[in-house]
Amino acid sequence: MANENDTKFMQALMLVPEELQAEFFRKNAHQIKDDSTYWNVLGTLWKLGGTVAQQELWKEMLSAPRKNSHKIMKNKERSVWRRLPNKVKAYRAINHDGEIDTAISWTLSRKIAEKFSQNGKRKVVSREFRKAEIFAYFDRRNEDEILVNLAV
Repeated sequence: MANENDTKFMQALMLVPEELQAEFFRKNAHQIKDDSTYWNVLGTLWKLGGTVAQQELWKEMLSAPRKNSHKIMKNKERSVWRRLPNKVKAYRAINHDGEIDTAISWTLSRKIAEKFSQNGKRKVVSREFRKAEIFAYFDRRNEDEILVNLAV
């Protein structure tokens, strides 16, 4: 932690039930002084329980006007993110076709998307993204995941 204030914020966040942490973070993140801490904690929260069910909440937090947004990723993840080609093919198991244009979370692995298809109950689709649209890359849960900024 960068400072005592941010340490206290983290201690308070840890007392919140996991399913409520994202909302707690959104309501109280203004208390975090260090921008790198903001992004680091947000990345950890996404990987612990980020879900497209709360996609609008996540979009709001991911568009925070704070510096060092690359800190949402760990060093190894940033290294992969920097090496991504200018165009990337990504996959997703969808519940409905509208998700193709709105979902922020995709995987670079068709195999991973197929795991999320619930034995074929959800259709696996692919979409191409420009590197400029890719906000972050995560491999913490071996999902080869990208978060995309659809506003770019």
